[in-house]
Amino acid sequence: MIAWLLVFAGVSVMVCCAMGAAVLHGVVDQLHLLSVTTSVGFPLTGLGLILYRGWTEASAMIAVIIALVLLTAPAMSAATARLTAQEAGVVKADSPP
Repeated sequence: MIAWLLVFAGVSVMVCCAMGAAVLHGVVDQLHLLSVTTSVGFPLTGLGLILYRGWTEASAMIAVIIALVLLTAPAMSAATARLTAQEAGVVKADSPP
């Protein structure tokens, strides 16, 4: 029961963020919602699936994928935001990060 609640919570977060991103027009605002999806929604869903299946090889793969997403998502969000700022002329292309 707890596993399905976690999956439902994670999917709900992702659906709400997707609907919000469809309404928003700014790339930075949409990127903010994407970061919530990758840092909250995805791990909740993965944790729910791990609890549902028990500790198996598939659960270990899900745990590794969750860890990789949690480690790489902030860097991807920052790089995308910087590129967007450079294209908008807010940040100079040759300025240090």
